[in-house]
Amino acid sequence: MATDELRELRHLYKEAYTIYMNCVQALSDASQKGEWPSAAVLRSEERALNELNARRQALLDALYSHCKRPKT
Repeated sequence: MATDELRELRHLYKEAYTIYMNCVQALSDASQKGEWPSAAVLRSEERALNELNARRQALLDALYSHCKRPKT
């Protein structure tokens, strides 16, 4: 059974992923319209990707640590 910490990290990761995918959609929409994305969209995408990567790493670290715990 997953720990509360793992559940929270999964939730945070999914939240960051959703925010990032919204940015991807905004970039895609601009591209399909033949427009350049605004500077605000580009900054948002950069922040979202950084946050996604940080939360992904935190989740992976916790999962690895959980797997290495001795079985009781």
